[in-house]
Amino acid sequence: MQTKYFVLAAAMVCAVSMAANQVNDTINSMPDTLRMDTSMFRIAEVTVEAQSVIQKVDKQVLLPNKEQRKASHDGMSLLQNLQIPRIVVNPADNTVKTLANQDVQLRINGIEASNSEVMAINPKDVIRIEYHDQPGVRYNGAAAVINYIVKHRDTGGNLMLNASNGVTMPGWGEYHLSGKVNFGKSSFSLMTHYSPRDIYWTRTNAETYNFSTGTIENREVGEPTRFKGNPVNLGLTYNWTNGEKNMLQIALRDNMLFMPHSKTNRDSHLYQGTDSFAIHDHESTQSISPSLDIYYQHNLPNNNHLYFDVVGTYINSSNDRKYFETPLQLSPQEERADSALCVISRVKGNKYSLIGEAIYEKQWENIALTVGVRHNQQWMENLYKGQSDQGQSTKVSMMTAETYAFAEVQQRVGKFSYAAGIGAMHTYIEQAGQKQSNWIARPQLTLSYDFGKGVFWKYKGYVSGYQPSLSAMSDVAQQIDKYQIRQGNPNLKPVMFVANEMQLSWQSTPSAGSGTNVNLNLWANYSYDHKPIMDETFEQLIDGQTYAVRTYANHRGFHRLQVAPSVQVRLLQNKLIFTVAPFANYYVSLGNSYTHKHFNPGVRASIMGMYKGWQFFGEVTTRSNNLWGETLEYGEFYHHIGLGYNADKWGFRAMLMNPFSVKGYSIETKDLSALAPNTQHAEMRDFRQMLILNFHCNLDFGTQRGERGKRINNEDKENGILSGTK
Repeated sequence: MQTKYFVLAAAMVCAVSMAANQVNDTINSMPDTLRMDTSMFRIAEVTVEAQSVIQKVDKQVLLPNKEQRKASHDGMSLLQNLQIPRIVVNPADNTVKTLANQDVQLRINGIEASNSEVMAINPKDVIRIEYHDQPGVRYNGAAAVINYIVKHRDTGGNLMLNASNGVTMPGWGEYHLSGKVNFGKSSFSLMTHYSPRDIYWTRTNAETYNFSTGTIENREVGEPTRFKGNPVNLGLTYNWTNGEKNMLQIALRDNMLFMPHSKTNRDSHLYQGTDSFAIHDHESTQSISPSLDIYYQHNLPNNNHLYFDVVGTYINSSNDRKYFETPLQLSPQEERADSALCVISRVKGNKYSLIGEAIYEKQWENIALTVGVRHNQQWMENLYKGQSDQGQSTKVSMMTAETYAFAEVQQRVGKFSYAAGIGAMHTYIEQAGQKQSNWIARPQLTLSYDFGKGVFWKYKGYVSGYQPSLSAMSDVAQQIDKYQIRQGNPNLKPVMFVANEMQLSWQSTPSAGSGTNVNLNLWANYSYDHKPIMDETFEQLIDGQTYAVRTYANHRGFHRLQVAPSVQVRLLQNKLIFTVAPFANYYVSLGNSYTHKHFNPGVRASIMGMYKGWQFFGEVTTRSNNLWGETLEYGEFYHHIGLGYNADKWGFRAMLMNPFSVKGYSIETKDLSALAPNTQHAEMRDFRQMLILNFHCNLDFGTQRGERGKRINNEDKENGILSGTK
């Protein structure tokens, strides 16, 4: 009921504002001026004739056309309408990933932004979108970067409502409300995003334990089990801009999660030989993570720029898990009391972090220099409690630090462009009196060449590294069930990896009056992680009971080869777009005592039609699997079709998820270890033929303003808790 009142109240505000803003319609309908000169790199460009794409050494500049803007109601739907071949936008939950199932870094005027902040963008305010398909050293190893360059207002403000609800699954929703007010050199913006989930999963598990004392086989058949989560994101931002000289931005954010029923919960029957048990596995989680972000930008004469960003974050989290294994039918040799099992764990955590970054840019006519340094300091303290609050508890305290310094030069010489970067990363970890310090060199080279006639080539090679996660390093053990224990490893070392990417593309030039063009693209990537942190399982006897202990270790290596060609046909001046993008992933996981390989072919195909505010779309994406260590995760297989309409200030959309599915939505994970292999399968039958209705209202008023956005942003999200869930 609270959700319905939220949507109703916001819709009433939209209706009142629409009536009040009729006076401003004439002013707002005036054509905007397209500003192409910003403080971003001004390296000479390679413009593709008759297309809305500008190729640069480090990115593609995409210029949305009139139909794409009109069919979009926020920044996320605009990205979907652009149909970038390697970028997959899930319209159900507004997640953005690459075709290889890697996270995409989102930015607004250079600011690293959340998905909900991108949803607050008015498509009318987007000047262009910069797609970094091979990001430079300053992006800290991101797979891809989407940067929205938007304009701002002098006076007035903006109000946006975006509400989606599952008609056939009422427990699913996405609700967004944001507003912005400008006055003088200052502006205030407020954003809130609420994504409730109250649905049911059914889980089945198959486990084998090859202990030295004998083999145990478990078969688990699940019943529909509730998953309920209520994540809320809040943001309040103040921006002060002093013309072209300097800018100050202060942002206060809070990401809150209230999850009384975890996604991993399960109620099931476990069968072990002639015995059977009732399983009840229940976990609840809640966390708050307020943060303060202070950013300052100073523009000096002769295209010199300074950027400073400091972010302080506090994460308070708690996790409670209760696992009950109750015998239903026992063999005559066993006694009921000895077979019952209860595992209770409680974790309370506090984490503080301080992230600072400074960047200097100098731009000449055909050369750009970037120099920067970033430091991340984290303090964590987690308290792990056992069966009761009065029982044995373990406190884990840890301090980590990571410093990264880098420099990059970009230059264009004729049809050839290059970007050469060098970086160095220092890591420091301290836990229980143990300390470790490491250095990793991080060079990077990007090359590109314009062959003419729409043919463009890019190459990127780099060396990078990463620290162990705080949860993996926690010196604590958590019991999972009767036979398994999850344990951290405080002796983990940072990892170095090398990667090579290549991209070859061809874009046809539309013939006069036809509005038809074809885009062919071939992307390939090979990377190698040296001494990667991957899972490891070993047998251990504790108090007379044999366990499979699942932990982490630095292993021999990991190879990853990915190939993704694509064919895209655009008709009628981009009003109709067809995309077919097959892909192939090949992984080789080299553990200290195991070797696993996995080959995963797949395809993504989509259609997008736009005309006078109407929009039709359809997409099918097969599973993009991921192997890491001994864990094989099967990606999402889903398809959807939808129809929508956008008026000037409001619109609606109807979408049918998995309309042709028989079994619904499913995910699967396999553990390939020789000691304790298992297969975990979860499905949600209600996700088939799921109808989602969306209503959006987007009101803005006032004249345009030349406010700049900040370039860098940092945010801390990991709570560092070692999970004892299955």
